[in-house]
Amino acid sequence: MKTLRSTKCSTRFATQKKKDELQSILQEYGRVVNTFVDHFWRTPLQSKTELLKPIVDIPQTWLSARLRKVAAREALDMISASKERWKDKPNKLVKPVHKGKRMYVSCTIAELTEAKHTPEFDAWLHIASVGNKITMDVPIKFHKHYNWLCAKGKRLNSYIITENYVQFVFETETGPKKIGKNCIGIDTGINALASVSTGQQFGMDIKDKIERIKRCKHGSNGQLRAKRSLRQRIDEVAKGIVSLGGDLDVVVVEQLKNLGKNGKLRRRLSKNIRRSIGTWN
Repeated sequence: MKTLRSTKCSTRFATQKKKDELQSILQEYGRVVNTFVDHFWRTPLQSKTELLKPIVDIPQTWLSARLRKVAAREALDMISASKERWKDKPNKLVKPVHKGKRMYVSCTIAELTEAKHTPEFDAWLHIASVGNKITMDVPIKFHKHYNWLCAKGKRLNSYIITENYVQFVFETETGPKKIGKNCIGIDTGINALASVSTGQQFGMDIKDKIERIKRCKHGSNGQLRAKRSLRQRIDEVAKGIVSLGGDLDVVVVEQLKNLGKNGKLRRRLSKNIRRSIGTWN
């Protein structure tokens, strides 16, 4: 079984001139994508094989024909994703908009090459065939996560380029897919720490421990003790669930990330709820 993993490398080592050129490419690319979105929204295509020269030449732009075709493909993907998302609620279907902050390119536009005679960097991302006679080499420094993925899998020749980073994708082999026979699912909450698919609930006292943390002064020794108590209770519940089913093949738990993101925006979440989520998460 193969999976795709990605990692990001910063573009902050590039010169200001390269950053300005990259920003101009992204802005023009976003405008061209939106032009194609408008066209395909009115005149849908059956498949990407219909992207011939008369269609690719629709936008008035300085981008190369190669990059215009990439933009047209992305426009079709955006429309397809929007229709798939709202297929059960067609009244909510809206035309997608590209914000000009990123572009998806293959080895025909960008290529990662070794940085020879330059000990400061590990590689260059060579960007060409974008139009207006623009070519550039963006310096890339690898990090621990990139090297780890590089050792585990194969890097694909496709890139996501933004003003701040370049995203690389790796294909890794994970072995044959496991078929679980004895499986359980766990739903996590504030009132019950774990609600198992078998109907059992664990950690019914978790809310009291969260409230105890909220009552303590932030950064105090009492708050630290209360947090350690909460963590210990979470560990106890986790161990109790694992020992339930004997030979469990698969345990599925929801991934809780960014619960409080934009919580202050337009009073989406109150201060009390944000503190509860932060402590419990």
